[in-house]
Amino acid sequence: MSSRRALFPLAVIVVLGVCNGWDPLYYNGLTRVLRSTESSGDFAIGYLSAGSYWETDTLGFDSLYEYREARSFLQAAWTGRYGLTSSHTISLVVPMYLQLSGSEETGLGITDPWISLDGWMSRAPHYLIRGAFRPSFKGYLESANPPRSDPHMAAEIAASFEFPLGGRGGSRFDLTGGLRHYFTAWDRIPGTQRDSSETSPGLELRGCGFMVAPVNPELSVRIGGEFATRGKTSYETPGGSVSIRGSNQSYFDLRGGFMLDNPDLDLTVDVYIRLSGENVDKEWGIMLSGIGIDLGDVFSVGTGGRSSEGGRSRE
Repeated sequence: MSSRRALFPLAVIVVLGVCNGWDPLYYNGLTRVLRSTESSGDFAIGYLSAGSYWETDTLGFDSLYEYREARSFLQAAWTGRYGLTSSHTISLVVPMYLQLSGSEETGLGITDPWISLDGWMSRAPHYLIRGAFRPSFKGYLESANPPRSDPHMAAEIAASFEFPLGGRGGSRFDLTGGLRHYFTAWDRIPGTQRDSSETSPGLELRGCGFMVAPVNPELSVRIGGEFATRGKTSYETPGGSVSIRGSNQSYFDLRGGFMLDNPDLDLTVDVYIRLSGENVDKEWGIMLSGIGIDLGDVFSVGTGGRSSEGGRSRE
């Protein structure tokens, strides 16, 4: 593989790689809303690493290529939630990162936040609808070049279900699926004669599902997976829209871990391994959450309360 051929898919992954990587909106999503005026906060931190990436050739076959130097990051996110009513919870998710390797310069910063609203559709069985919006900071709060922020604003509609497999407190399935739309924005066009143009990423379908099994009243284990698939990004030319080769992306991650919930500690540990992908990094990572920073502590509003069991509120 020539150096030019190696640089093109890498540039596409770096510039257009929104679909790959840890998604903070799906890491610790709600399956139940908070009580009215109840607030909760959480801080998650983890380590992500990728030593190779998948590239799809012109015939549609995927090949795995090694990076010259493995890319690794410390990834973190702060999540704050507030119960607007007994049926609606508003959330703010603020991701941040520190790049440890894979670049000549150390990159760090705050990327694009998510603002979401979850609402009950059914309480038996548990069924939530979520609407979310992500503005674009366009890399203004980052030192990395290119930044990890996406220049495209995004909006998503998703549904979450909780299916009990036994009586109260028994095993259950947690499922979430959604559609994500990216708005048109000015962006760089790798591998073309044009430096930049108005670009429009394709529609993205993503979801995750877990089987959660209690070991005792305080400890539960869970295992499942997360997937995402997104269509090609197109850019505008005087002759019309043109699709960017290698800009369609998809992946499937195996995820597993445990949740510890008691009056002194609310800890979630997740390990994930990317099993397959298309034009994305072959990643693995570990994430820990449970450093509660309650909104009531920050803004002195409402009644503080922790969100337990991967985003489940106490009843």
